[in-house]
Amino acid sequence: MRLLLSAVSCCPNYGSEPGVGWNTVREAAVDSENEVHVLVAAPWKERLERNFDSSRHPNVHFHLVSVPGFDSLMAEGKGTPLVSAFHYVLWQFWSYFAAVRLHQRLSFDLVHHVTFVKFNTFSLLPLLGIPFIWGPLGGAEHASASFYREFGWKTRAVEWLRRLLQWIAPVQPLLRWTAKHAALAIGVTQDTVTALRSLGARRIDLFPAVGLNDEELALIQPATHLEGKIGLTVIYAGRLIPWKGVHLALRALAGSGCANVRFQIIGSGPLRQRLEQEAHQLGISDRVSFLGEVDRATLLAAYASAEGFLYPSLHDSGGNAVIEAMAAGLPVIHLAKGGPDLLVPEEAGYKVQADDPETAVCGLTQALQRFCANRSERVQRGNKAREHAFAAHSWKSRGIKLREIYASLAIK
Repeated sequence: MRLLLSAVSCCPNYGSEPGVGWNTVREAAVDSENEVHVLVAAPWKERLERNFDSSRHPNVHFHLVSVPGFDSLMAEGKGTPLVSAFHYVLWQFWSYFAAVRLHQRLSFDLVHHVTFVKFNTFSLLPLLGIPFIWGPLGGAEHASASFYREFGWKTRAVEWLRRLLQWIAPVQPLLRWTAKHAALAIGVTQDTVTALRSLGARRIDLFPAVGLNDEELALIQPATHLEGKIGLTVIYAGRLIPWKGVHLALRALAGSGCANVRFQIIGSGPLRQRLEQEAHQLGISDRVSFLGEVDRATLLAAYASAEGFLYPSLHDSGGNAVIEAMAAGLPVIHLAKGGPDLLVPEEAGYKVQADDPETAVCGLTQALQRFCANRSERVQRGNKAREHAFAAHSWKSRGIKLREIYASLAIK
């Protein structure tokens, strides 16, 4: 097959969106008979030159697409969220023109829009007249406004705007046109699947965008779960921002009565000082460690020395840290929302239903108590988590499914 992938953000040795882009490209190119062409934003040029080895992937060809006036603004580390949003919309037009020129010369069998993972931005690629795959897509996840009432007006305004964009998505003509002309739309959460259905997508599949490649899986050592160990350690890894829900985790820990549990918080963000103050006010600062940003080796060592992963996010589309923790054999305590709700099966963690902060804290408290009280259950759920991460969340297994989809949809 000759495949065209649209991945505005794509590069080896990166996580998040560029990691999703690159791992999709790599899996598409596993079959040496596939010829894979990738549209990528021009600001990724230098990073691709540093990280992409064309001799190892001779059937992968990158095509840089510039948006006039934006390349310097989007240079490494410079793009603000607002600039990135405008760039992404404009990039849909410029990448389409590039795709037309390539298609006229090479005649592709199908086109796949891979990144960004946003359900509420249109694509013009169905105009190529070949099977169009749209996704993985997220962004329809949300939490009740009550979760943000204690935060400042800026946080509430951002969440209100995000919710407004979700509400108006079904009335955007270009977005509805994109959905209706997709041979397959892929949602990463049940919320996004519902949104895609409201847009008029005809065929929808549900599976995560994030995964772990063989190199990452080889680096992650299993947690030891030593019998007789004094004290338990639970970890959070991610940004310290309101919708990640770390403040809820602190309140649950304080109310759980689990005096033998230590909570390690890995990551940085504007909420750190407030969280440190709250831990002090709750009387648990001696059991809560704020480690800040850490290197990869330190993070993996933290997984291996812990007993559980506490991730109370309110509306994640994905959750790569969740998969990493599961691969290390850690049961995941999480809210039944967004990506983690799909990533973590019932038997691999502790799922908490919550419609407001009070029920969230109550549910997390009960989950922590159960986690502390029953070692055999805790270890069993951790083992199930590791099995599931390797079986369902490796890029190897994801690649098999993607290549099956390509083969079923490509022009014969």
